[in-house]
Amino acid sequence: MSGKRKHPVLNVAQHLLYTFRWTFFFYWIIFILVFIGLAVLVNEKVIPDGELNLNEIWESVTISPKIFLMVIGILLTPASLASFVACGVTRRHFIRGVTLFMAVSSALLALLMMAGISFEQFIYERNNWSIELQNTHLFTSPSQLGLVFVEYFCLFFAYFGSGWLIGSGYYRFHWRNGLLITLVAIVTAVAMDIVLTSKWLGELLQSPFNAQHTPVAAVVLLAILVIAIIVVLNDRILRRVAIKKKMF
Repeated sequence: MSGKRKHPVLNVAQHLLYTFRWTFFFYWIIFILVFIGLAVLVNEKVIPDGELNLNEIWESVTISPKIFLMVIGILLTPASLASFVACGVTRRHFIRGVTLFMAVSSALLALLMMAGISFEQFIYERNNWSIELQNTHLFTSPSQLGLVFVEYFCLFFAYFGSGWLIGSGYYRFHWRNGLLITLVAIVTAVAMDIVLTSKWLGELLQSPFNAQHTPVAAVVLLAILVIAIIVVLNDRILRRVAIKKKMF
């Protein structure tokens, strides 16, 4: 008796993970090598360690993986939707499969960022350097690994999903409408940055709730809301989209 067939959603997510596995692998190899190169330059005094004594290097390089994920997200609908539908996958299953793929990818990359922060903290402690975070975060110390993971997962998913929204918008609509959707996508990505790093949100909550800092639960709920908006917008665009030939 043959085994049960996998659910189409799992097939979509698994296929996308397989398709982009080397892209993710080589990107992160280069990313980590650049980080190690900076550490070597500091060790060899090419870059004075005093310039890095108070700030984390790993924290300052987050922009690179965010843009990388946005670019991958832009490719998802134009490159994959027609092929999956031709193989009998419904649009709804495609949407859910892509969402699962982004969630798994964002979780894996958040784990890498968490490991990088932990490794960097180890280096700083070995050299008796003090660590000072440059931005406001959910976490106040690199040792708060759970909050580190949650923050980077939400951040990566938002940029990944915003890229998917851009690709979906241009796939379905004329370029003028696609441009408007691009602006909406950028707003959702920036909204996640604001939610996770904003100071004004904490100040807003101080008066009615007498809070010294933004409650973590409030930030997480707002981050989940942003993620839900991104997924719903993509669902609305793709639910009844006409299938076109693969654009690339």
